[in-house]
Amino acid sequence: MSMEAFLSRTSFGLILRVFAQKEADISNRIEMVRELVERAAGVSVFGHRFLKAIDVLVWADNRYESDCGKTTSALRKAVPKKVNGVLVPISEVRHGDLFCGILNHGIGLQSRRGIDYSMIVSPEAFSYLNTETTDQMVFAATKGALAVGVAINELTQSILEGRIANTFAMWHNLSLLTVGGFDLRAAKPIADDRIAEYVRGWHPDKGEVFYQIAGVEEVIPLARLAETYGPCIAPIMPQGEGVQRYVVPDPIKSPELYLRHVSKMGTKLERQSHHLAQIGFDLTYLKGGVMPDYRTV
Repeated sequence: MSMEAFLSRTSFGLILRVFAQKEADISNRIEMVRELVERAAGVSVFGHRFLKAIDVLVWADNRYESDCGKTTSALRKAVPKKVNGVLVPISEVRHGDLFCGILNHGIGLQSRRGIDYSMIVSPEAFSYLNTETTDQMVFAATKGALAVGVAINELTQSILEGRIANTFAMWHNLSLLTVGGFDLRAAKPIADDRIAEYVRGWHPDKGEVFYQIAGVEEVIPLARLAETYGPCIAPIMPQGEGVQRYVVPDPIKSPELYLRHVSKMGTKLERQSHHLAQIGFDLTYLKGGVMPDYRTV
C-alpha cells in the first residue's frame, strides 16, 4: 500500500497522562500540558496533519495517591478544545491505575473516536517528538508494525531488543485490544501492602531493598502480539537534527516524579522478566518479535 493510500484511510492519536497530587503543582502541570499539546499538534507526517486527537487523561482514582481533584477543571479552562485543528479532549479517569487502567481507558476512548493507532508519550521524552521521527514510525506501520517504539537514550538497548516502552510508543489499537490490552498483572497496586507484590533485591548503597512488581505494562501485550501475529515490533532510532534527550524530572520542583523515575529505571529489567515469566515467556521472545527489517541486535 502506498503511503498516500495508507494515510487516507488511517488515523492517529496521542494519549497524555497527567495528575497533580498537590494543588500547588497544578500550574506546573498546566504549563507542561499546554507546551506538549502545542508541540504535538504541530507535528506532520509525510506532509499531512498527523494527529486526529490528543486525549489528556487526568489520573484521579482516589484509591491511590493520585490527583488532588482540581486539575481537570483547571486544564479545561487553560487548554483550548482544539489546537491546530487537532481535538484536545480532557477526561478525568476515576477508575484504574496509572500504568494499565488509565491506558486501557485511553485506548478505548481513541478507538471510539475512530483512531487506528495511538501514541503514548511521557512528558520527559517529548523532545523526541518531531516530524522526522513520526515519519519513520508511520512508515513502520505501513510495513505491518503493530507496536513501534522510539529508542530513547535512557533505554536504547532494551528497546532495540523489542522491549519498547510507553515512554514513547505507538500501538495498533485493534490488535492491542485483540490480545487483551495492557494486562492488569502489571497494574500499580492499591496503596495497601496486604495485596501488593514485592521482590527483594540488593543495592550497593542501601543494602537489601524491596520493590513492587508493577509497571512495564508493555511486555505482556508485546509477547501476546508476537505470539498472535508473528514479528510485528518495530524499534526505531530517534530521527532529525539535534540531540534529543530524555529529561529527568527536577528533584527540587517535582520530587515525587523524580523518585518515581529513579525507582522505575532501576528495576525495569527485573520487572520485565517477572511479568513475562508469569505468562511463560522470557526476554528473548520479544527480541524474536522484532520485524526482520528492524533487527539491529
